[in-house]
Amino acid sequence: MPDDGSRGATDVATLRAAALAVHRLAVDAHARFERDVWQVSPAARVPTRNGSRAVSYHNEEHVRAVAACAEAVFAAGPAGTDPFRIAHDLRRWNDGTGAALGWEELGWVAHLAFSCHDLGNITATDRVAEGPDGPELDLRDAYDSSVLYPAPAVEVRSAKIALALLRGLLEDRALEKRVAPLVRHLVLQTVFHFEQTSSPEPFWLPMQTIDMIGSYFFSAASRVEALAGLFAEMRVQKPGRIPVAPFLASLGQRFARLLPDEAEREAVPELFERNPAGRTREEVFGVPERFARFTEPVPYEDAIALLLEAG
Repeated sequence: MPDDGSRGATDVATLRAAALAVHRLAVDAHARFERDVWQVSPAARVPTRNGSRAVSYHNEEHVRAVAACAEAVFAAGPAGTDPFRIAHDLRRWNDGTGAALGWEELGWVAHLAFSCHDLGNITATDRVAEGPDGPELDLRDAYDSSVLYPAPAVEVRSAKIALALLRGLLEDRALEKRVAPLVRHLVLQTVFHFEQTSSPEPFWLPMQTIDMIGSYFFSAASRVEALAGLFAEMRVQKPGRIPVAPFLASLGQRFARLLPDEAEREAVPELFERNPAGRTREEVFGVPERFARFTEPVPYEDAIALLLEAG
């Protein structure tokens, strides 16, 4: 029988392999949705200076970004950089569930959860079928943008898909039993309500912050282009108007409310600024001067055009 250290190293390696495999599957699913559904949908076309194009937010680039941000957060932990108090939440989780998970195991479970957290946005059901090239999902005909309603149906669907993918990859059923509740829990912590800025749930704060804020730091797409994509998704689901300047400012406002302690709040951008794209807090939180006068709601089409011209 292996000793505890050997067993722990084996579990970390197993979870790392599973998380990376799920990440590839999730990125591929989002890319296929972009290519086969979104990009060819007339409803997704938005005006640009040179015609029109289809842009999105809940796409493969966002998935790559949140996973990369999660890796950065967990890599910094052993060095003592833990502004989200993840170690405290991990102790709470282990004490409450008996899961006995370590820091590295948690890091790869979080990576897996973030890879899957938006699969519900592109799927009509939680069905996972086995196709000739691997697992296949039941894709929707448009993005389901959960920001438009309070129910967590999208995230519930994402969590069920994540568990199905995990079960298909892990042969170690004891390990699956140990981590599956945490996978589901982490995905559900990404349910977004702008007015909610705290929660007693373990890991809520890092999941919210990495998803909403960290993704902009680690994305290859600029913040304004990503927001244009979010507006495009919202426009298809529920046409209307949006205030551009207040929406841009809301990211920094919610961040300040998520972490009211200034010292803790300062540590997060320092960590996020270690991103390969070199994105800074000013780039992510600032409201460019050209948008300052757009304080009143304008049609989504106009807001998207403004953002794309600036991107």
